[in-house]
Amino acid sequence: MAYIIILKMQYENLEAEYSKIFSEKVQPFIKENIKKDFFSNPVYHLLEGLKINRFRSSLPIIIAREYGKNEDIILPLSALCELTFTTAMAQDDYYDGDDVREGLGAAHKVFNEKETLLACDYVNHKVIGLLNDSLVKNKFPDSKRNRIMGIINKGMEDWYLSVLMELNSKQDLCSIDESYLRNIYLNKTIHGRMLLECTFLIVQDNESIVKLIKEYGEHLAIAGQLKNDIYDFIKHRQFRGLSDLRQGHITWPLYLLIKSLNEQEKINFLRDLQDKNYDNLISLFKNKKIIEKTLELINFHVVNAKELIKNKLPTSVEVILETWAEGNRTFSREPKL
Repeated sequence: MAYIIILKMQYENLEAEYSKIFSEKVQPFIKENIKKDFFSNPVYHLLEGLKINRFRSSLPIIIAREYGKNEDIILPLSALCELTFTTAMAQDDYYDGDDVREGLGAAHKVFNEKETLLACDYVNHKVIGLLNDSLVKNKFPDSKRNRIMGIINKGMEDWYLSVLMELNSKQDLCSIDESYLRNIYLNKTIHGRMLLECTFLIVQDNESIVKLIKEYGEHLAIAGQLKNDIYDFIKHRQFRGLSDLRQGHITWPLYLLIKSLNEQEKINFLRDLQDKNYDNLISLFKNKKIIEKTLELINFHVVNAKELIKNKLPTSVEVILETWAEGNRTFSREPKL
């Protein structure tokens, strides 16, 4: 018990450790292997300019440490997860027509649109190649290497699919069902999910653990996106200004709202959405207690994620993943409209 308490104290501030690993290991690796120049400038604009949680690139290294693996083996995967998430933000800002992200000018506004989108594709393919070369160099069996690369390629495919599914949802928001929405959320959050699955494929050989981690990752992917949905209404509102609502994209909070409306309320809702009467819409979210319902969903997924890994992993790894899970329901300020 004392050992577990010590571990929890050690990892209670994972965000600081993430930041340290990113600045001391991941970022130097990226700069060494993908030069900052005309071809990559739009990506570096966000990579260097955004002050965000760097768990995507740092968590694999922390897990590798706990399994006693060489951190250098996991570095290309860390770089890939950080860069594909960064390019996804740049592309997402372009698709949504956002001018700013977290107070920083959107890449397609600072640079031109063609340069930004092509730079994203260039950097993504470059870092995928780095990961593949590393797996070959470190003599990973072809079966495992092919599986890891398959997860990465399918993940990139799924992310683009999530954008198309969001665009498609605008045609008739009221017809979207929960299965369609779940697919959007799982595909949209692939950058966190694929890093976990690939990390455990690299550091250990137990297939049941990989399956377990995949399911754990799905729960937290949804919880994390739900948390981001809430932040669109509070923390991010001053920067992106209700981006999903402005674009008319389906989100889980919006789905919960629509399901709570009677026919006349739906007519009024669609009129307010078309006329951009956001004050009316925010009042509707508040009256229907949508934030509270979203928080209940987050809690459900966090609890289930933690239950999945209970007593199934090395104690230190379980503590790390429990701490990460809890981060998905921790807010920098009270989530109220």
